[in-house]
Amino acid sequence: MYKNHVFSREFLICGYDVDHNCRITIYKLLSMMHETAWSHVSYLKKGWQELQEEGLFWALAKLQLKIHKLPKWNDKIRIETWAKERESIIFLRDYEVFSETGELLCLAISEWMLVDYRLNKIVRMENLNTHLEFPKDRAAFEGRVRRLNRVDCSKNPHFHNVVVSDLDMNQHVNNASYVRWVIDQLPYDFYNQHTIKEVIINYICQLKQQEKYSIALQEITPQSFNATLYGEEGREVCKVLVSG
Repeated sequence: MYKNHVFSREFLICGYDVDHNCRITIYKLLSMMHETAWSHVSYLKKGWQELQEEGLFWALAKLQLKIHKLPKWNDKIRIETWAKERESIIFLRDYEVFSETGELLCLAISEWMLVDYRLNKIVRMENLNTHLEFPKDRAAFEGRVRRLNRVDCSKNPHFHNVVVSDLDMNQHVNNASYVRWVIDQLPYDFYNQHTIKEVIINYICQLKQQEKYSIALQEITPQSFNATLYGEEGREVCKVLVSG
């Protein structure tokens, strides 16, 4: 549905979307949010298929997710998303997630870029060549996604392989996979004692098939973890903060 420059989609939380507490996983929630964004740009004729013809794709640069309550198995949710004022190379997008009764469950702000995959180069937003309307009086929350501190790479890092199920249609690691990798590294007791309340992501570069990555994890408090992902040659790939 598209109304007042806001696009919305409804989702049913299925058994394969939830964790052992019957709450939706952060990975699945982010995937549904991204899917709603894809539906929005497709509605505007600037989705994956249209951009492929121009040699372009959307790349997520930053995202900050705040969680009031995670929906559970068999819940129905509605995700609303809208564009904000665009900058020279940054496209701003907000999200809100509602329960079937209209309760606000989660909210997020994000920053996207257009990338020319033939040149591996960021494209200025003027090249999008379309007029995007946006609600001028609506924001999920004020401010911009904050820049995270780096966690230094271990002297003897353990490397993981990028596998087929990590990839998206652009042959890059799916945005939500990086968050899943980090959350899977957290202590099991964390899940039993805390509920995730905030996730911040700073993407730096994309991993591709058959590449390797390591995760440097730092416990800031018993409820907050900071992580930096590194490629094989020590380059920073992504920074993630998870707080309960």
